[in-house]
Amino acid sequence: MRPRLLTFLLIAPLLATIIGAQPGIPSDPFGWDLTIIESSNGSDYDLSSEGEVTVEFFIENTGLTDIQVAIDYESPFNASSDGPSQESIGAGENETFTVKLTGVDVISNTAGLAASLKIEATLESRAGTPIGSGDARSDEVDIRIPRIYLLMVEDPTVALEFNSGTIIDFDLEVTNHGNSDDRIGDVEIEDDCPLLSISVDEGSDLEKVLKPQMDQNPGTAKLGIILDISAAHPPRACDIDIRISSHGSKSENTLVWVETTVRIEVVGGEPSEDVEDDSPNDPTIVTKTNVPAPGVFYLLLSSLLAFGVASNRKYKP
Repeated sequence: MRPRLLTFLLIAPLLATIIGAQPGIPSDPFGWDLTIIESSNGSDYDLSSEGEVTVEFFIENTGLTDIQVAIDYESPFNASSDGPSQESIGAGENETFTVKLTGVDVISNTAGLAASLKIEATLESRAGTPIGSGDARSDEVDIRIPRIYLLMVEDPTVALEFNSGTIIDFDLEVTNHGNSDDRIGDVEIEDDCPLLSISVDEGSDLEKVLKPQMDQNPGTAKLGIILDISAAHPPRACDIDIRISSHGSKSENTLVWVETTVRIEVVGGEPSEDVEDDSPNDPTIVTKTNVPAPGVFYLLLSSLLAFGVASNRKYKP
């Protein structure tokens, strides 16, 4: 009797292991679980610049019967969630679902800030039979605020009317409307005037760090523009196109530019003869002479003299 009992005690654990390892026989006949799938960029999910993100998760049913679950979402940053609220999963199956978060104001949140999205599923029925046990599964993942690069160039506050033959300058203010520290990167300038040279003032605040507008003291950066107007420049309007890149975006190889156009008026100088300006919105140059028109008396006197000379030639003996 004892040898048989000893043999059974030795074989029983091995039989249990073999039975548990057989395919199609679940280790837990009532088992199920919920898991959030990692994002393609890592474990966390990053919101888009529009404040949206889609998160994937799956529910696995390792039991012998189908189940029905109710799904709830706890969204971060006051986001709205759009995902399934109730689903059925067959026995031995798993189903993948998505929930989309929208409506996050990323500009009002600091770049890199993270908060958790919680997804919870509660078992409602098994094989059509309601379950009142409150059996629930949940998982969480961090949702992260992206970096938004947005510099803005304010309109100049001075009258942009300059004389030809002068070197003059004016300033533009640059502010940071993104959600992380930034400064001026590259500056590109183009104009549509023939005798105008433009450069960036070396005294510009190109190295000044600008805080986001959400900061109590965001500050501004001065961008100085120097104009060298030739003395031969005709009177006309000139459009100056200025492009400024975000230094922060440049360091991340996602170059973000802001553009503005400043119109100046060049006055004085020598007007060009018979020249019309084809630039859009620019006035046509009209040339004028400074010679006074002859008076009526001088016209009458000239006519009489001409008539007298003609008569003498005709009747001279």
